[in-house]
Amino acid sequence: MKWIITFVFLLAVVVDSSAQSLRVKRKYCKEYHGEIPKHSALLGQEIVEISPSKMVLILRKDSLYLTIGTSHYNGNYSAEKSLNPDEIIIVMERKNEEIEERFILNLPNKNVVRKGIFPQPDSYLVRVKKSSKRDPH
Repeated sequence: MKWIITFVFLLAVVVDSSAQSLRVKRKYCKEYHGEIPKHSALLGQEIVEISPSKMVLILRKDSLYLTIGTSHYNGNYSAEKSLNPDEIIIVMERKNEEIEERFILNLPNKNVVRKGIFPQPDSYLVRVKKSSKRDPH
């Protein structure tokens, strides 16, 4: 009986620790740029071509800022372990919407993949390096 209680306790601790969310390290909390590629969508009976849109992702320690074209979204996010140890899954829910934004942060390459919301394809964002000279504006 003592062994069963010990086993159940250890199992509960392991399951709880694997379900916890991660913290994104400071060196990955940067600005990432990319674009949603050209794609098509079915609107009613018509297929409409949608032109590419620029995308900016600003990842902070406790929040995320996303700009797609002229639309701006921000909010808190949760970071989860991925099956690949070199990746972190970042999930942000848009405020007042049922839409969940999912990003995959690739640690060695320091880039992000935004999982497209149907019918959008996935988007690839690369980290923007700081310039050595400050912009005077």
